[in-house]
Formats: sequence, C-alpha cells, structure tokens
Amino acid sequence: MIVPAMIALVLSFVIYIGIGLYHRRFVKNLGDIIPVKFGSNARVSTPTEFSATTTAATVSLATVVVAFFELVPGLGWWLLWPAITTAIGLGVFSLIVKRIWSKMSEYSHRPSMHEFLGVEFKSPSVAIVGALCTTVGYLTMFALELTVGSRFLSGLVAGVPEWLTVTLIAIVAFTYLGLGGFRTVIVTDRIMMGFIWLLLFSLIAYYAWFASDHGGIGACYQSVPEAIRTIKWSNGLISFVLGILVMNAFTFVSNMGLFQRVAGAQEPSTVVNGMWSSVVQTLIVWSLFVVVAVGAFTVVQMQPGENLLITLLKAISVSMVGKLTIFCVTLGLLGAQLSTASTQLIAVSHTVLEDILGPYRSMSLATRLESSKEVTYSRIVLVLSAIVSIVMVEVLRKIGFSVADMAFSIYGAALGLVPSVLFALYLNRERLSRLKAWANMSIALGFFSGWSCAFYGKLTGDGTIVFLSPCVSLFLSTAILCTGWIIQKNNTNEQ
Repeated sequence: MIVPAMIALVLSFVIYIGIGLYHRRFVKNLGDIIPVKFGSNARVSTPTEFSATTTAATVSLATVVVAFFELVPGLGWWLLWPAITTAIGLGVFSLIVKRIWSKMSEYSHRPSMHEFLGVEFKSPSVAIVGALCTTVGYLTMFALELTVGSRFLSGLVAGVPEWLTVTLIAIVAFTYLGLGGFRTVIVTDRIMMGFIWLLLFSLIAYYAWFASDHGGIGACYQSVPEAIRTIKWSNGLISFVLGILVMNAFTFVSNMGLFQRVAGAQEPSTVVNGMWSSVVQTLIVWSLFVVVAVGAFTVVQMQPGENLLITLLKAISVSMVGKLTIFCVTLGLLGAQLSTASTQLIAVSHTVLEDILGPYRSMSLATRLESSKEVTYSRIVLVLSAIVSIVMVEVLRKIGFSVADMAFSIYGAALGLVPSVLFALYLNRERLSRLKAWANMSIALGFFSGWSCAFYGKLTGDGTIVFLSPCVSLFLSTAILCTGWIIQKNNTNEQ
C-alpha cells in the first residue's frame, strides 16, 4: 500500500505546486491574489469552473470522506440524508445567487460578504462582528481539514511520522496558494474534482471486480450487516436529521467561500448556471460516497479502532488491481483535503486582510490594489492564519471534540450570519440602517449560542445537543433580527 500511495502523493504535490508557479507570473497586485477587483487574475472564468470548484470545496476529507466511513456502521444508508440536504442547501444559494451578483455590481470593487453587510447596514461594526465570527469558524475548519486529513493520509504510508505528513501537506497548501492566490484555488479545484471522481469510480470498479470472483454483486451485498443495508427509523435519529437539515440547507447562504466565487465571476451566467450545475454534481458525488462506504462491507468488516477505509485499502493492497485502486484513491483523498482546505484558507485570509485589518490600515483599498507590497502582506496573513488555526483545533481536540462535533459546532454557529445576509439582500439601506444594532446582536448571539450549545452537549455527554447547535444558532439569530424589524416597523408606522 505504501508505494502506490507515495507515488500518488508526490505526483499531486508536483502538479499543485507547478500550477502555483505557473500562475505566479500573473500576480502583480492584491487584486490578483483575492477577488476584490473586477477583471483581475483572481477570477472564475466559466460555469464549468464555478461548478467544479464549488462541488470540490464541499467534499471535505475530514467531514465527508473520513466521517462517512466512520459513521456508516451506525447510520448505513441514512448517510444519504447529508447528501440530499447539502444539495438542497446549494439549491437555496442558487435561488439568491443572481441577487448577490446584482448587489455586488453596484460597488466600485468586489466586496467581501462582511464588507457587503457593513455597507448595507451602514455600520462598520456589523462587518467586523461578522468577520470575526467567520474567521473563528474558517480557521477551525481549515485546521480540522489539515490535521485530521493529514493524520488519516499518514495511515496510508506506514512508517512515515504523522507530524511529517501534516507538515508536508501544509507546506504544499501554503506554497501553491501563496504563489497564485485565488486563481490557483479555482484551477486546482478542477483537477482535484477529477481526482475525486477517479477515487469513486476506482472503488466502485474494484467492488465489481471483487464481486465477480465472489458470487456476484447480489451475494456480496448480502454480506453487508443487515443493520447497515436496511433503513430503519429510531427516535435517536431526530436530532441528527433535524440538525443536518437546518445546517446544510442554510449554511451556504453565509458561506464566505461562495461569496468569493461570485465576486470572482466575470458574468452573471457564470454564477447562475455554475450553481445549478453544482447542485446536481454535489448530489451525485456525495451519494456515491455513501455507496462506496456501504460497499466497503462487501470486501471487509470493521476492525476495532481503525477507520473502515484504511481497513479496506489494507485488504486490497495484495493484488495489482488493488494497488492501482489505492493509487487512484490517494489522488482523490488528497484532492478532497486540499480543495476544502484551500477554499477555507483563502477565504479566511481575505476576511482577516480586508475586513478585520483593512479598516485600520492607513491606505485606502484603491491604493492598496495597486501596491505590489500588498501581495507579500497577504501571503504573511495567509501563513499566520493557518498557524493560528492549527492551535485552535488542537485545543478543541484536547477538550474531546470529535470531527462530527466540530463540524456541527462550526457550521452551526456560522448560521448566525444567515438572517443578516438575507435582510441585506432584500431590504434597502435606509431600513437596514435602523437595524444595525439588532444585526450585531443577531450575529454575535447566534454565533455564541451555537458554540455554547455544542460545549454544553460535550460537558453533559449528550451528543444530541451538539447535533442541535445549528437549530439553536439559526433560531436565535432569526428571532433577534425579526424582533428588531417588527419593532422598527411599528415605530415607523406610529410616526
């Protein structure tokens, strides 16, 4: 297993760093690193690019691939529910993406999601509060993807120290992102999406090849434990089903990574057609991950303390077909990791650079856009953000947060931004300006309540409470902002 995995990792490193070196030639100023200037190198050129990069960014190694193979013994085909709700969430964003494009087009530059909120609510504090909440979430998710994913990949190359795997993958991510910025995320995501498809089809092909020598697909499927291949309802699933629905259906509305892609698009058709295509593609990809997770039981059985995918890859490494499959799978695993990690890192770097530090800089954005020194500054922010994020995740791991716990906590708390984003898209600035204090409370308390719910669930040992953190965050933030809207509306009518 070691040799095909190592070859795949080295090949991937060469490809991604090579792309970064190529696109470094086009980086002249800040607008070529992050999408803040229309027509710059930091762009998404076609609907196909938009769809591929959006889909690839949703396929996280830590929270999708590793999590699915860990959760399948307990959930089985219920894992299709995250696939369906993720597609629903992208569909919700597709319904508002043209509105986002139109709003952005009113600016002299391409605003970040947080700057957009600050301008629409006529309140710099709304932008900063929103940016701080997003930064905490994205820093944590980037580190989760980097550390958990790298530790998983180190299991494929036994004998190589875990810290070395984490370090090498981190260096590769920093390098190609720092060299080419946002554009390299888009270009590499298309390649990574191809590798993810390769992972899925290679495993399905191996299952078919294996079944041909073991009585056929039907006979092999009967070897899957009945609890896994049978969909049954239990009351214990309520919090999981509800939490996943709320989290996945609304999380993309306040997703800084998607706002960046809209800002980088050159035509409205790029974002509209690209988004609807990504809905279909994501549903297929996520569903196939459920299929390969369940299908693993046709070849192997669970081993205590070991991820099912690692068990599977060890078992198939004895044949030449298996070694070729491991090569393809490793390409896809690293692609899933870096596509998500690079999206999170470029998004948090943009947020820190422009929304948190930008207001306190002496130079205006117009001046900074023409300064080559800003490129170096943005790269420093990128690396420092990554280092801070790793420390944050290690603290959470020490507390006892699992991958699933952190996913619900981070994405759930981020839902506190959703009501403010929707209000900013559909109300005029005059009305929004009267709601700025309420928006600040809505974002801050929504974020705080989501994390508080998750921490309470961990302290009491009740995982169902952790699953409900997205519901708590969205409900409280919506209730606060709607209360402010009703009060302000009544006050206006009385006048």
